[in-house]
Amino acid sequence: MRPGETPEQARARALRLRQHAAQARTLAGSLGSTLSSGVAKATADGVWSGPYAERITGTLRNYQGSLEGMANGLRTSAQTWENQADLLDQEAAAAGTGGR
Repeated sequence: MRPGETPEQARARALRLRQHAAQARTLAGSLGSTLSSGVAKATADGVWSGPYAERITGTLRNYQGSLEGMANGLRTSAQTWENQADLLDQEAAAAGTGGR
């Protein structure tokens, strides 16, 4: 808990952290799969071939990897926020009973 923060304020902050974590996980899910369909179609057998096709599908795969990395970063942040929320709830409970 922050100095001067009441247990109720800490619980409210923990709730906001959990809400943000849930939103981040939702965004991560859509972000990570944004190019999946396009890459699958572009790399399917017989769709297109040649140097240009190889260059473009390679670029798409790189972009897909970058987006998946960003999605994983969001998931990691969301887990950190959940852990911080748990800690805040524990501290608020201890402060509410007079312990710290």
